[in-house]
Amino acid sequence: MNQKKKTKNEKEIPALLLAGGRPRDPAVMARIMSSVFREIQKPEAAYIGTANGDDPGFFKMLKSLLMEAGAEKVVFVHLAKENADVDAARKSLASSNVIFLAGGEVEEGMMWLEKHGLCAFLKDLYRAGKCFMGISAGVIMMGTQWVRWSNPDDDATAELFDCLGIVPVLFDVHGEEEDWAELKAALELMGGGARGYGLPSGCIINADSQGVLVNLEKKHLVFVNEGGRIRVP
Repeated sequence: MNQKKKTKNEKEIPALLLAGGRPRDPAVMARIMSSVFREIQKPEAAYIGTANGDDPGFFKMLKSLLMEAGAEKVVFVHLAKENADVDAARKSLASSNVIFLAGGEVEEGMMWLEKHGLCAFLKDLYRAGKCFMGISAGVIMMGTQWVRWSNPDDDATAELFDCLGIVPVLFDVHGEEEDWAELKAALELMGGGARGYGLPSGCIINADSQGVLVNLEKKHLVFVNEGGRIRVP
């Protein structure tokens, strides 16, 4: 993966990954987000809601959380429509010092970003030192790939699709109630030696561009494809 090398005087800002799910404690999320914002002068966040179709209810809830955590401003970057003003979106994203990816459906979230040609642009912003945060599906979107089914009733129709790859890791979030079925399906498609990480509800981690993960709240799980068998090492 091509990426900008940091000099000795440059500090890489890790991505903050919030599993969300239920149960979750907004106060814990706000506290940890606040610790990140304190490292940023006048934090202003650009909110991406493509995964939930730019649902205004999602935005209202997450704007409140971001403001509670210390964001001075939260801008809604509307992209979940055919006629989105992509030039204005790029300006908003470039001028903000925090990019927040909201939850919803991973495939829908990526579809709009790809349609508007913003995937490489977002990766460049991260490489340039922009702080990224994601919750639920937004976490998966910051990883490398995810899985979809053209026919949900036929496992043979499962296929992988690319995500942003900001963090070079395969993620799943709050999948404990389904025994991480989607993560395991993705790892099966990736083949022997593939590794993925599950963030249970309430888990919060920092992750950098090298895929180094640091638990901040609860512990993430590791899954590995060993000869076609998915196991926790």
